Amino acid sequence: MAQLTILMPAYNAAPFIKEAVDSLLNQTFTDFELWIIDDGSTDSTKEMIASFADFRIKKIFYTENIGRVAVCNEVVKQIISEFFTITDADDVSHSTRLQKQMDLLISKPELMMCGTSFIAMDEKGYKFLELLLPTEQKEIYEQMPNRSQFLGATTIMRSSVLKYFPELYRLYFKDNIADADLASRIVDQFQTTNVLEPLYYYRMVSNSLSRKNTSIRFLNLYKLISFLSNERRTSGEDSLQRNKPEVVDQFLLTLSKSYLEDHSLLHRQTAFTHLYWQKTKLAWRSSVAAWCGNPLHWKNYFLLGYVVTKGSYYLLLDLVGRAHYSEIKN
Repeated sequence: MAQLTILMPAYNAAPFIKEAVDSLLNQTFTDFELWIIDDGSTDSTKEMIASFADFRIKKIFYTENIGRVAVCNEVVKQIISEFFTITDADDVSHSTRLQKQMDLLISKPELMMCGTSFIAMDEKGYKFLELLLPTEQKEIYEQMPNRSQFLGATTIMRSSVLKYFPELYRLYFKDNIADADLASRIVDQFQTTNVLEPLYYYRMVSNSLSRKNTSIRFLNLYKLISFLSNERRTSGEDSLQRNKPEVVDQFLLTLSKSYLEDHSLLHRQTAFTHLYWQKTKLAWRSSVAAWCGNPLHWKNYFLLGYVVTKGSYYLLLDLVGRAHYSEIKN
């Protein structure tokens, strides 16, 4: 039996899946099984998965698309290895990623989860952002309510975590950041860490719905995760664990009142979100929409100037030339 099971859910990932799979098959750590799960793809993903020949690969095919959360919640129940990870079909792992994470987990039995820092890249593989994540439990625990301290696709977990979270991903977060909710629940209860070195290359795909169609709910999901974490740290359970989703809905409803008072707020926050991920065109559209929604608000004038400034800087970086992930990882 392999020490590690890698789940790779895939939906219409044909342009990138071979690159993602190859990066795992060429790891220095080899004691794993790779379960590739086609979630009802309508492009050539299914055929590409069928063509992979490595003995470590297990292939699972769904006839209909049911979503990443539902797929993982079903398939994870079949895991019998000591460790597992859920990675994405359009990203790339450094060749030493699994080895360095497994070394930490094996040498420190108290650890339930280990992630890594990461590099964000565009569709063509060019770096635009590097995030170094904390390694010390104290810092992770203190900062987790403010911002996620893990990139979900990098995390390797002990399979024993499934005893505590039989519904691994919560359906309330099925559309966005279910990984962040899971990481928050694990951090609140167990010891965790990251490998400081960026060993994962996270691809920002332009057709990502979460980046194009932001909403009040999407923009405030991490505030909700923080709210639930504070409930757990105070009373031991959160509202979803107590089967009281109405409390969660009310929390989000309360947050939405500020958007009714300022009709440009949604567009303004959306612009900053796009700009963080260097989606300049989307940021510009949102900043213009914010100004049109409230042309007298000084924050919208500031936003326009800020987007122009940052957008020009990003354009300059493009002209100078960004590093390709393949140059960094070697």
